[in-house]
Amino acid sequence: MSADDYTKNGLITYLREAAISGVLNPAVARSRKTAAEQLLTYISPEERLNLRLLDVDSLCSGIHKLEDSAIRFEALNLYSSRLKSALADYFSWLEDPENFVSLSSTNNSVKNLNKKQTVEQKALEEITLSNTYVEEGIIPIPIRQDLTIYLKDLPLDLTAQEANKIARVVKAYAAEQ
Repeated sequence: MSADDYTKNGLITYLREAAISGVLNPAVARSRKTAAEQLLTYISPEERLNLRLLDVDSLCSGIHKLEDSAIRFEALNLYSSRLKSALADYFSWLEDPENFVSLSSTNNSVKNLNKKQTVEQKALEEITLSNTYVEEGIIPIPIRQDLTIYLKDLPLDLTAQEANKIARVVKAYAAEQ
C-alpha cells in the first residue's frame, strides 16, 4: 500500500490487514470496517479517491435525510463515531506506520481505569443496536443473520387468501438458484 493511499479501498484494506496483523483489536477493526462499508457507499467519487475531503458529519446528515436509507438513526450515530475513529487511525498510520498507536488502544487504558463506565457503554450500545423499539404496525422478519425485513400495515383481519397473495408477491422477487 502506498504511503499516499487515502482512498476508500485503502482504508478498507488497512482495516482488514490491521485486524490480521494485530495493529488493531480484531473486533474494533471489524466494527470500523462495517461502519466504513455502510457509510462510504454514499460518498462522491472525489471523496472516494481522497478521504481527507470527507466530512463524516455532513455525510451522516445526508444519509439520515434519505427516505430510502436502510440505516437506522441510532446505528448511523454509532457508524459515524466508528468511521471517524477509523479515519483518524488510518491517517495516523499512513503518516508513520512504524510508530503508529491506535486511538482505541489509548482509549482502552482510560476505560480500564473506569470499568463501570465500560459496562454502561456496552449496555447502551446494545440498547442502541437492538430492535426493541418497533413502531406500531411494523413486523420485523429476520431473513438471515445480517438481514431483517419489515412488513408494515398488515390488517388485523388478514385472511388466508390475502396472506397467500402477499406471499406470491414476495416469491416473485426471489432469485433463482
